[in-house]
Amino acid sequence: MAGLIGGRPRGPSAEEQAARARAEERASAEETTAMQAAMGRRRLRRTGGMRLLFSPIRQMMQTKLGGGE
Repeated sequence: MAGLIGGRPRGPSAEEQAARARAEERASAEETTAMQAAMGRRRLRRTGGMRLLFSPIRQMMQTKLGGGE
């Protein structure tokens, strides 16, 4: 009966719907950014040892310290 007397229509207004859509977009973008950062950190941990293993600095240190041939 609220609609007959001139009360507020039910449901969210267009502004509220737009605000909710923007908030959802922002949340999904933040989630994507966070996931990419986490994947980057994992990739660094995974490849960091390989970089050190084949590093020319490591080879130089072995020869200087007598650890090489």
